[in-house]
Amino acid sequence: MMTWIRSSVRPAFVGLLLVGCALFCPTTAGAEGGKKPGAAAPSGSTAVLYLRALLDTVALGPAATYARLGLRAGSVVQSFYAGRRFSPAWTHTESGWNAQADEALRLLGRARQFGLSPATYASAELLALPDSLRTAATPEAHSRQLASFELRLTDALLRYAAHLRFGQLDARTLSAAPLEGPTGMQATAVLEQALAAAAFAPAFLQCQPASHSYQRLQQAWSRTLAPGPDSVARPGNEADFRRVAVNLERLRWENAAADTAEYALVNIPAFRLQLIKNGRVMQTHRVVVGKPDMPTPILSSRIIVFVTAPDWRVPYSIAVNEILPELQDDPSFLYDNHYRLYDYRNRLVNPWHVRWSKYTPENFPYTIKQTPGRHNALGNVVFYFGNQHAVFLHDTPARSVFQRPQRALSHGCVRVEKPLALAAYLLKRENQQAALPVVNRSIAQHDKCRFDLAQGLPIHIRYYTCDTDNGRLRFYSDVYCQDEPILAALLAQ
Repeated sequence: MMTWIRSSVRPAFVGLLLVGCALFCPTTAGAEGGKKPGAAAPSGSTAVLYLRALLDTVALGPAATYARLGLRAGSVVQSFYAGRRFSPAWTHTESGWNAQADEALRLLGRARQFGLSPATYASAELLALPDSLRTAATPEAHSRQLASFELRLTDALLRYAAHLRFGQLDARTLSAAPLEGPTGMQATAVLEQALAAAAFAPAFLQCQPASHSYQRLQQAWSRTLAPGPDSVARPGNEADFRRVAVNLERLRWENAAADTAEYALVNIPAFRLQLIKNGRVMQTHRVVVGKPDMPTPILSSRIIVFVTAPDWRVPYSIAVNEILPELQDDPSFLYDNHYRLYDYRNRLVNPWHVRWSKYTPENFPYTIKQTPGRHNALGNVVFYFGNQHAVFLHDTPARSVFQRPQRALSHGCVRVEKPLALAAYLLKRENQQAALPVVNRSIAQHDKCRFDLAQGLPIHIRYYTCDTDNGRLRFYSDVYCQDEPILAALLAQ
C-alpha cells in the first residue's frame, strides 16, 4: 500500500513543484533578443529543480524515464548530474546555450572528422534550441525546454566521448558497446575535465586513442575534410568515409598500451611489415599472408627467437591433405622435395616400405620434415613468437611472389621479403651485432642455428583496409571481407 501511495503522490508533488517554480520566477519585460514576451527566466535553483524532476525515475522507472527524455545513456547522465547536484552545465536563461555549449555543439558537428556521424548525436536537433525557446507558450514550457535540451546535450557528449575512445561496437559481437560501468565513468571524467578546462574542445578530444596508427589515420582523414577557400568543410567521399570509419573503429578497440615505443606491425590487407620506433618507420618489408580460406590471424605477441637454416616440421593438415595424396601416387615425392618421414618414436622411415593405400587423413601416423636449404619452405630464417595459432614469420624460396600486387597466398604464416635485414635489426637492438657472421655461415652451410633475444620485439598483426603513407590516405583491398559486417553494424547505430 505504501509503495502505491509513493508512486501516486510523488509525480503529483513534482508537477506542483514545477508549476510553482514557474509561477514565481520573474518574467522578462519584453521581446528583446528574440525572447517570447512573458517567457520566464528561471533562476539557477529553479533549473536545478527542473533537472532533478525530469530525471526522477520513481514514477516510471529508469528505462521509461530515460526513453521519454530521449536519452540513450540515461544512467550515466543521471550520475553526471547527481555529481554536480543537478546544476546545469550548458544552458542559461537568455538565448539557451552558454559559450561552452556552443563549442560542444561545433565539436559534435565535426563528428565526420573522427569517423563518426553527427546524426548519431542529434547535433542538428540540438542546434534548434533557440528556436524552440521562442515557441514556448508558457514559462513552464520554456524551463522544460531548457532542461530537456540540457540533458540531451549531455547524453550526446557522453556517448561521443565513449565512442571516440572505445568505439561504438563491442569488438566480439559487433553489437552496440555498453555505456555503463567503466566506460560510462571514463566518459563522465572526460566531460568533467573538459568543462573545467580553459578550452573545451581540445581537452575533450584528448580522450581519443594515443596510438600512432590511430592518430595518423584520423589526422590524414581530417585534412581531407579541411575547409577550402570558401570556408565550408568538404563532406568527403562517402565510400572513403565508410572505409575510414571502419578502420578508426578497429583502432579504438585496441589497447593503447600495446602501442609501445618500438614494435613490428604487419598489416594484412597492405601485405606489409613495418618496423616502427617512436612513431617512425625504420624498415618496410613486403609480406605474403594467408589465403582467404586460411587467413592470417589478428594477434599481438613478441618475437623472442629466430632460427637460421631451419628444418620444417610439416603441419598435420598439410601433410594429410596435400602430401599424402602425392605419396599414394609416388613415394619418391618425399626425397624429390627434400622431405623425410618419421614414426611416432622419431625414427626415420623408408617411404617405399609403407603401404600408402591404407592411410587416410584420419589414421595417418607419421611426421614429415623438410631438410634445411634453399628448397625449404621456411627459407633461410624463421622468426618465432608465442601464439595459439602456431603462426610465425619466415623466409621463402619462392621470392618472385613478392612482386605480385595481391599476396594472400600462404597457409596462414607470414612470409617476409628480405628476412636477413629483419634478423640484423633484431640483433643490433640486442647488441649482438657480432653474431651476424654466424648467421651468414649457418645459412651457407645449411647448419641450423638458434638466436635467442633477451628483449624481444613486440609484434602486432592487424587488419587495416585503410592507413597512411607519408601523411596520405591509402586504401587496400578487403582481402578477407571483414569490413562489411563492421560497416553494417555501424550504420545500424
